[in-house]
Amino acid sequence: MVTKIKTPAKNVKKTSKVTLKKQKPTKTSVKDTSFCKHKLIGPDGFLWIDGNGKITRENGSLIAPKPNAFSLLQITDCPGSTEICRESCYVHNIQEQAPKIHELYNHNSQKIREILTSKNNDSWSDVMSKWIEANCQGGFRWHVSGDIFSIEYAHWIAKVCSKTTVRHWIYTRSYEFLEPLVEVQNLTVNLSCDKDNYEQATIYAKKFGLRKCFMTKDGKVPEDLPDGSVIFPDYSLRGGNELGQQWFTNLTAQYKSFVCPVDYHGKSEERRCGPCNRCL
Repeated sequence: MVTKIKTPAKNVKKTSKVTLKKQKPTKTSVKDTSFCKHKLIGPDGFLWIDGNGKITRENGSLIAPKPNAFSLLQITDCPGSTEICRESCYVHNIQEQAPKIHELYNHNSQKIREILTSKNNDSWSDVMSKWIEANCQGGFRWHVSGDIFSIEYAHWIAKVCSKTTVRHWIYTRSYEFLEPLVEVQNLTVNLSCDKDNYEQATIYAKKFGLRKCFMTKDGKVPEDLPDGSVIFPDYSLRGGNELGQQWFTNLTAQYKSFVCPVDYHGKSEERRCGPCNRCL
């Protein structure tokens, strides 16, 4: 069953009715994004550690990031994706505008499947964890692109995280693979959701005590987002255009505090995942 989500009066200011003018969605651009990578050599090949100016933490800056993420393919490696997230996925623009970066994701998608079924599974988790421990003390993100595609992969992620003292974070719609991850002390699991899978996300959020990260495409938000939640506005609702400004203005103070500052206001050295701990 799909929950019909409406913008509740209690989360919208009591103001005169505002007519939102329809605007074409604003495409994300990778032209002003600094990307980075590291070739991680293992017992039988290599994986790519990636990163960019938005997600880099203490190990880098907006214009000079250092790798702190592991990524796969969008959609192909996202078994829990919804129609809305597939349509809005920012990785499509990376594929189009930065194909060499996207090729790293493609390589990882193939190689990790080999690793999971090979005798070198544990050795690879050692290689990955040691590199993360030495290079990503500020934090490590799983999946700029892609998601947890199997229970075996979930166990492998948990194993890597558990071998480090580094803080890790992940956004996932693969709710059926959460069990190995929720007990990992240094991994923050965020449940990505939208109106198509919100009911399911709510069930798992209550079961495991996890944060919901809600992506809105039309400006409507659930009425029961608890403290600690995050709202990600789609491109048409971001702060640089009239529609986004009207939408943000009409939110309550509580819901304004939920909105991802980077996605809504834009990237800067002071406004990126590095200085922000909201999702961690």
